[in-house]
Amino acid sequence: MSGKLLISPKHVTITVQRRALLPPEPGSAAARHEYTDVFTTRAEVTSRSGKSEWAQVDIDGKKASHTFTIRFTTIEFDVRDRVRDATGALFQILSVENVDLRRREMKIHCSSQGSDDVAAAR
Repeated sequence: MSGKLLISPKHVTITVQRRALLPPEPGSAAARHEYTDVFTTRAEVTSRSGKSEWAQVDIDGKKASHTFTIRFTTIEFDVRDRVRDATGALFQILSVENVDLRRREMKIHCSSQGSDDVAAAR
């Protein structure tokens, strides 16, 4: 097939997950939580680290470390959810953008949270 791609290629598998807070174990004050999958999809990933100050995305004082571009979905998710990539790295969603309001692609701007559940609970 020759010609221009209408939708950019998606090479990375990501899962949008919803976090649920669990009661602490007896004798412990540490927060516990578990993640449930909302949906799994393919995404194009753009790393924002190493970009010039003008090319960085800053949302409510937090710098976006990664931008995931996915196909448009009607499955509801928002900034309370998290993104986990195939390596297990966890990302906090800072904003979700409908690209050009065309309902073809969405950009999820995220900040890296690491891969540890405890760090994400804070």
